[in-house]
Amino acid sequence: MLMFPEAKIQHLVQSFSYHCPLLLVTKREDERRTGHGFKFEAWWTLESSFDAEVKRLWGMAAGNLLQKLDFFKKGLITWAGQIKTKRKWRKHFLTEKLVGLVEAKRDDKNLAELIDTKIQLNFEIEKDEFYWKQRARLNWLKFGDRNTKFFHSQATQKRKWNRIDKLQNDSGGETEDLQEMKNIARDYFQNLFTVGTTMGSEYLLSGIKCYIAEEDNMKLTEPYTREEVREALFEMRSTKAPEEDGFPALFYQRCWDIVGNDVVSYCLQLLNGDMEVSSINLTHIVLIPKIINPSNMKQFRLISLCNVIYKILPKAIVNRFRRVIDKCIDKEQSAFVLGRLILDNILLAYEILHSLKQKRLGKKGYISVKLDMSKAYDRVEWKFVKEVMKRMRFGQIWTDSIMKCMSTVSYTVVVNGMNERIFYPFRGLCQGDPLSPFLFLICGEGLSSLMRLAIRDGILKGVKVSRNSPQVSHLLFIDDCILFDEAMGRGHGRNTLEEDR
Repeated sequence: MLMFPEAKIQHLVQSFSYHCPLLLVTKREDERRTGHGFKFEAWWTLESSFDAEVKRLWGMAAGNLLQKLDFFKKGLITWAGQIKTKRKWRKHFLTEKLVGLVEAKRDDKNLAELIDTKIQLNFEIEKDEFYWKQRARLNWLKFGDRNTKFFHSQATQKRKWNRIDKLQNDSGGETEDLQEMKNIARDYFQNLFTVGTTMGSEYLLSGIKCYIAEEDNMKLTEPYTREEVREALFEMRSTKAPEEDGFPALFYQRCWDIVGNDVVSYCLQLLNGDMEVSSINLTHIVLIPKIINPSNMKQFRLISLCNVIYKILPKAIVNRFRRVIDKCIDKEQSAFVLGRLILDNILLAYEILHSLKQKRLGKKGYISVKLDMSKAYDRVEWKFVKEVMKRMRFGQIWTDSIMKCMSTVSYTVVVNGMNERIFYPFRGLCQGDPLSPFLFLICGEGLSSLMRLAIRDGILKGVKVSRNSPQVSHLLFIDDCILFDEAMGRGHGRNTLEEDR
């Protein structure tokens, strides 16, 4: 499996024997990539000539930030091809030299040369480790012994696991053709991101009572500064996932002294201007299998890969947003709010369920219902989010900047490393956008509003774990929800309680 990561085994039909012949294909001749897109390699930063080459290429580039990145990308590809060839030769040369030095007679000169050769060889091996570590993307592994083979096996198995061999179409038939699979995936998400039937939200919005003060709106709309842009960039993980343009956060963090002024100038122009981000808001949708050998689109979870340059903008907005989010988010929601922990609601749910389990007497029974919001991010209506923010009294400038980040996104689906045509959604939140979790909290206030209205009208009563404890009707866990209410049975006592459960 390490030698042939794309191997595929298949049972063939048999007519006379009791055994099925197996066909083992070690290499896929079809569906091979005709060209590889640019991807910045982490090991390039270890090269001694890296800083000088970046400074030279960036000084030659002209135009705005995006034009400079395009020019810089081409020059960096040429430089990377040259050092890759030299690195293979250098690693082989140092290995052979080390063998000769180990076998040679020991003296002071030999010992010093032996130590120097080991250091240089270890440095070359470290570049290999960076190469495979970037592809394995094991964020849990922080420190440990050098283990290139481990990263290599993880990367190759991840590639095999993520490969899509077949997909079902709307009629239930399966196809293995790459173009047909790309069309199926694109049509699925295009339909998912299409605006559905919506009803009036006046009654729902009437339950929202948490408002943003005018002084908070003034702080939110203050001009952004260089420090905020830098803080947003350096909060990102360096090589978390390959972005659409091929430049991870590592490149900007490592070369900040060279490219920082251009990045800041470009980002501040958008943040303090009209937030016209459609040109950089292209997102790749990558499908991650939930099960072994998936064939249905519902058996995949998606991740969205945004450009780092774009992610700086919503991350700078989020850093301001989180300062006031607790004033407009109900206390039943504990995730992504400054000063709250999702563990608080988990512990509270356990305590309530434990109390209900211990109840033995009384005419009242209690129920708990867990709701899982399917495709929660993908079904968020943009108009509804905007109406909720207006109801919370967010300023018009602040609301418009967030709506532009949300509504100017364009998608392309990646199937087995190949991109499909670009399409434009009409609803949904981008999974990789730093703003999305906070916008979903805003959207989730609609559910909390309905719960408050139901309690006010006496439709729901919630539960109490003791006589003097507060009443709890629901707890929110991002896209999950637990509801609590009384359940009145026909009889009395324990039997009725068990039926209600």
